[in-house]
Amino acid sequence: MKGQLTTGIGANAISLRDGAGALFRRRALVLSIFLIVIAGTAIVTFLLPNKYESRTKILVKNQRADVVITPEQTGGGPPASVESEVSENQINSEIELLTSKDLLMQVVKECGLAKAETGLFGRSAAETLREESAVNRLSKDLSIAPARKANVISITYASNSPELSASVLQKLGEHYLEKHLKLNHPTGATDFFKDKADEYESQLRQAEQRLTDFQQSNNLVVLSQQKDLTLQKTAEAKSKMLESETALKEASDRIARIEQQLAAMPKRVVTQSRQLPNQYSAERLNTMIVELQNRRTQLLTKFRPDDRLVREIDDQIRNTREALSHAEGKTAVEEATDLNPLRQMLETELSRARLDQTGARARRGTLSGQLQQYEAALKKLESDTGKHNDLQREVKQAEDNYQLYAKKREEARIADELDRQKITNVSIAEAATVSQIPTSPNRPVNLLLGIVLAAFLSLGSVFSAEMLSDAVYTPRQLEGLTGAPVLATVPENSRKMLIRSSREPNEFELKSIPVAELQS
Repeated sequence: MKGQLTTGIGANAISLRDGAGALFRRRALVLSIFLIVIAGTAIVTFLLPNKYESRTKILVKNQRADVVITPEQTGGGPPASVESEVSENQINSEIELLTSKDLLMQVVKECGLAKAETGLFGRSAAETLREESAVNRLSKDLSIAPARKANVISITYASNSPELSASVLQKLGEHYLEKHLKLNHPTGATDFFKDKADEYESQLRQAEQRLTDFQQSNNLVVLSQQKDLTLQKTAEAKSKMLESETALKEASDRIARIEQQLAAMPKRVVTQSRQLPNQYSAERLNTMIVELQNRRTQLLTKFRPDDRLVREIDDQIRNTREALSHAEGKTAVEEATDLNPLRQMLETELSRARLDQTGARARRGTLSGQLQQYEAALKKLESDTGKHNDLQREVKQAEDNYQLYAKKREEARIADELDRQKITNVSIAEAATVSQIPTSPNRPVNLLLGIVLAAFLSLGSVFSAEMLSDAVYTPRQLEGLTGAPVLATVPENSRKMLIRSSREPNEFELKSIPVAELQS
């Protein structure tokens, strides 16, 4: 019921007139709260010490490559390219390096930041505690952030003294550069690479001497060419060997064929042939017949015709007459013979074939000896190849190592020279300067915010007072409370009437009527 009475919630809503009336009624409260807040804001704003901010910027770039022990950039190859774009990890690494505790401790000691630190309840603390507290405070006060879309790290620091702000950032930049050089380019790299280069140079000389001694002891000049030449000679010897064997086989086959032909060919051939009658044989047979008849006649004188001797003579006479008849029926042939020329040609060809066979056999023997020599030489070269390759690998490895460490030695020497001149891949892009204009507090803005806060607090106090009040000030509040319409109101004409009405209550007056009375 109180909420409805004071705020008019219910059938009637709060209007601007009601709000203005509430502000007018509570003008003393509004004015007092507004002035108190404004005065408090002004006092705090003008009592706050001035803060002077200094700024520095660090540029991170990829223009120097670290000396790394790798097999790259040796043998006259193209140098490895250095990426110009800086990664997010590099930026974060540099930020972590800037916020390292040992780096901040050096800045605290040189700038004397520990002097302003006190112990509990303002008491003086030990030097180490003050320094640690100053380091923690400096870590919180430093604002380190990478610039967007740029390889730049922005560092800001604010303090009560402009000279102190600039000095802190200057010392921070100096110690950061020194620490960056120390971490990225440690000392002693030149001596290390020099010792290694000298060591591998000595190993290279020893390996080359061992290779030279091995080549001289085994008559090796260029092993690959010697192997190729020996292989070529072996192939040629094998080819000639096959040709000689083929020629020997052909000669043997030709000899066998000629001997076969000679076996079937006569040594002499008939050069002339003529037919003659068989007169000599006929005359000889006639003479024999006559002689046989004479013997028969003589035997008949002594023996009878049927005697054995006579019969034998008769048989001989009969046989001789048959032979005479046969001889008279045939003719005699007279032939003249000579050496067979074809046989002589074959014999000559046979002699040539046997000579070819002998030559092919001798050539095969010679080529067989050469082939054995070539194969033995090739086998020796093959056995020497492993040792020779091992020595060459030792020379190549020693040479690669020497070239690598010689190149790294030169790179380390250049890096040391750049370090001495403080030329590195990070640099101060913007040096810290002394600013005479304080960055905080921003008094106009603080006062403006104080005015806004005072206005909100004043309105809030009026609203709270109206919510907590149990009095009826307007007819609308009365209508919302009773549900009956208000027929008429009597306004206050003057201050006197207000005083009198407060002393003598009027039943028609609506101001300051207790709610309890209305309800009763």
